Amino acid sequence: MAMDGQGSDGRALGTRRALLTAAAGSAAALVATAAMPLTAVAADPDDVVKGVDNPTTATTSITDSGADSTAFAGQATGTGYGYGLLGTSAGGGGIVGWSVSAPDPGWFLPEYTSYTGVFGSAPTHPDPDIWATGVWGDSPDIGVLGTGGNGVIGYGYVGVEGDANINAGSIGVWAWAPSTAQLALKVTGKVQFSRSGRQSMSKGKSILTKSLAGVTASSKVFAVLATSESGRWVRAVVPATGKFTVYLNTTLTSSAVVSWFVLD
Repeated sequence: MAMDGQGSDGRALGTRRALLTAAAGSAAALVATAAMPLTAVAADPDDVVKGVDNPTTATTSITDSGADSTAFAGQATGTGYGYGLLGTSAGGGGIVGWSVSAPDPGWFLPEYTSYTGVFGSAPTHPDPDIWATGVWGDSPDIGVLGTGGNGVIGYGYVGVEGDANINAGSIGVWAWAPSTAQLALKVTGKVQFSRSGRQSMSKGKSILTKSLAGVTASSKVFAVLATSESGRWVRAVVPATGKFTVYLNTTLTSSAVVSWFVLD
C-alpha cells in the first residue's frame, strides 16, 4: 500500500515536488533578471557594455547604411572636462579619419601616422572650384590653432596658403611679433611680390608713369634705375590714385630700365 502522497513506486510525489520547485525557482529568476540592470545580464563576451572597459583583441566596427545618418556619435553633456570623443593609440594615430576614399596605403601606415594625434585625409575633389580637405577647422575666432616648437608646418606644392575673404580690409596672412626682440617674418630663399616689376624707359625720357590698381596717394613706392646710366638717377617717385610716376634727374641719353616696388 502506498504511503500518503507517495505513488506505488515511492517516486511520484518527489517528482511532482521537484517540478514545482524548479518552476518556482525559474519564475523567481525571471523576476530577478527583469529587475537587474542590463550590464549585469550581458553574459555574451562579444556584447559592448556601457560604463566599463570592453577589452578586445579585434576591431569593433559600426556600419550604418541609412541615408543622411551618422554611424557613431559621442556626446559629453556633463560638467567638467569630459570629451565628446577621445582616441588614443600606442602605435598609430590617435584619431584617423578619411573621406570618400582611403589614402594611398603606401604611406598610410602606422609607422608614418604614429606620433600623430589626429590624421585626416581626403582625395582631390572632382570639381576644381571646390577644395578637398583632410582636416577642416572652423570658428568665428580661430579655425585652426597650432602651438609648439613649430606652431604650424605646411608641406606641399604650396606649403601654406592664406586667403583674405571678400570683406574690405581682410588679411590673407598676418605675421605678428610681440616686441622688437622677435621677428614677425623671416624668409629664407627668394621672395616674389606681384606688386613689383621692371619697366623700360626710352632715350630722351625723364618721366615714367605706371598704372597699377590699388595705388593711392599715400602708398609707399620705391624705384631705382636697373641699368647703368651715368649721371642719371631717380629723383622722386610720386604715387596717385591707380598709378605712380617715376622722375629722373634729367633725360636719358640711351634706353634704360627701372625696377619698382609698391609696399601698400
